[in-house]
Amino acid sequence: WMAQAFFWLKSWLLLECCRSCWLQKLLISANMSLYEKMTVEGVLLLDGEVGGGLRKMVPEQESTKLVPASILLEDPEKVFSLHLSYIKAGAQVITTNTYATVETRVEQLLGAGSRWAEMMTTACRMAVKAREASGKDVLIAGSLPPLNGSYRPDKVGAVEDLLPVYRRHVAIMAEHVDLFICETMSTALEAWAAASAAAESGKPVWVAWNLLDDGPRCSCNSVTCSKATAAGPRLRSGESLEEAWELIAELKPDAVLVNCVMPETIMAAIPYLAQMGTKIFGGYGNGFTCIPEGWTVQNGGIAALGKRRDLTPKLYADMALEWVDAGARVVGGCCEVGPDYIAEMQSRLAPELSGSQVGKACFELNEASVSSQASTECLTLNGYSTSSSAWSNNFLSQMSNLPKRRPPSLEDIAFHK
Repeated sequence: WMAQAFFWLKSWLLLECCRSCWLQKLLISANMSLYEKMTVEGVLLLDGEVGGGLRKMVPEQESTKLVPASILLEDPEKVFSLHLSYIKAGAQVITTNTYATVETRVEQLLGAGSRWAEMMTTACRMAVKAREASGKDVLIAGSLPPLNGSYRPDKVGAVEDLLPVYRRHVAIMAEHVDLFICETMSTALEAWAAASAAAESGKPVWVAWNLLDDGPRCSCNSVTCSKATAAGPRLRSGESLEEAWELIAELKPDAVLVNCVMPETIMAAIPYLAQMGTKIFGGYGNGFTCIPEGWTVQNGGIAALGKRRDLTPKLYADMALEWVDAGARVVGGCCEVGPDYIAEMQSRLAPELSGSQVGKACFELNEASVSSQASTECLTLNGYSTSSSAWSNNFLSQMSNLPKRRPPSLEDIAFHK
């Protein structure tokens, strides 16, 4: 009799705590942006290659010199389809298809400079359309790329030339995106220019540096790999991560990352990123065998970078787990890392991901304690998204109007017995 009385009393207390927990979190989440909700805790899974993925969707005979840009004019639904495939694979952050959409390149390679703003806007709208079609809480990151070619610190140019161009990119994308990600930055000043323009929007800023690759997997047959190994993680300019951080620290970026490097290089960089004190750090690697010095799209093309045969989705996910174990909160993929890789990471990282508390009770009956780890995503119920303010307000109203429950009496317990 006493055991049953204790059980019912404990159950009542826990249910009351659970209701209070949900109400508190609903009140908090009602005033939070989607970005704030999704970055409170846990790991965020980024998408994979965008430009490379689009190139693979276009038959070679229909290919242009700049497929990721030309496709925005010829068949933008393919961009929508790629974004949606990443969301279905489990990506929580999708990146706009604006990496290749630099006005000077669009004019030089496609003769479509006059339609640059239209292409930028279409790229953003395809990302938004994919998120809406999925019905899921997904962040959209506005990609700010190198303006004068990837992996070429010698071609970056002067800050006074970069800053106004980045500002134009930001001005078009700002209304569509949740954050900006400055990608594949090969010099400290390049990263500063992109991050400065992004910060002016008031949106969160992530900075991702591109490093010299490290380790035995690098097959460049040049001094590139040995320079990285001997000096620790270095940008392609030769600057250290510490030097790169010092230049952007005043901008207070939300995240520092490394990208489009071999996944082994990311692991070597994680301890350095962790020391920078940002809210988020991590990385997303490529599947290339080598990025030689002096490479350009016009000189050899993507094929010249090779593709690793050993880098299966399983192996890549194994390495991503190591990054997370070392503290990384953003992981994903870059070139040659597609939706199948993201799906594998999602399945392996599920307990660590932001919102992984979905479906869990706010209390643990066996421990008789309320869980303090429940994320705001614990409030995603019956397929409804916490980003829906109408649903949140309606649910909050219903919860507030519930009658207070009294503790079970001895008569109740006797009756159930």
